[in-house]
Amino acid sequence: HGDKDVTDGFLWNENATQGSALLVHGWAANSSSMHSLVPPLRAQGLRVAAFDGPAHGVRAGDQATMTQYTRAVGAVLDTLGDVRVVVAHSLGGIAAIGAVAAHTGRIPECAVLIAPPATLGAVLERWDGAGLRLTRPLVEGIYRELHHRNGVPVSHWDLAALGAALDLPTLILHDPHDPMVPYEDARTVTAGLKNARLTDADGGHMGILMNHTTTTHVTRFTTEHLAAPGGPHTHLHHEGIA
Repeated sequence: HGDKDVTDGFLWNENATQGSALLVHGWAANSSSMHSLVPPLRAQGLRVAAFDGPAHGVRAGDQATMTQYTRAVGAVLDTLGDVRVVVAHSLGGIAAIGAVAAHTGRIPECAVLIAPPATLGAVLERWDGAGLRLTRPLVEGIYRELHHRNGVPVSHWDLAALGAALDLPTLILHDPHDPMVPYEDARTVTAGLKNARLTDADGGHMGILMNHTTTTHVTRFTTEHLAAPGGPHTHLHHEGIA
């Protein structure tokens, strides 16, 4: 992979000839959190890859940035070279779409975003509102520090803005009663992307990954969009996407 932010992961169906599926886990989770999505993707003849993001899972360290995570996703796209579908959970959705938008090679033919937050800023504001009672100067200080570490302001991490120029068929799955990421975020993302549709699924924020309905929707959607003859194909890259 050639990227220090990608060192640990899993690969199933290594010799598959129908292209690859990439699973991108959420923040404070790891690659194993996506395990329920492996069988339906393998059943489609896809090679399935998942990795632990920087400072996640078995990776060393306790700090990571969205810039690092996005760069890591991009490195895996480069290494595999034939990713046809990306399936991402929670904040992994922002990293995944950011990586695809910046990718200069073959980009996936479709994407599935499960319980995606609309922006990193909204996530941080919700954490502040969850009883932390941080003062506004402290919050602004955190934003400045994140800007310094990421190299871009927190406002950069806006899923719909990052993916606005991508004509990428995208399925968004979200529980209307998700206690961590409001359903309104899913509506915002769906409205902001060119080619997205929103479907409800139960299970809350984490349980949605294990819900049979989720795997069924993923199977139907990927089957529909990977059915084109000739296998993986190249989408024109949209220049100028940060």
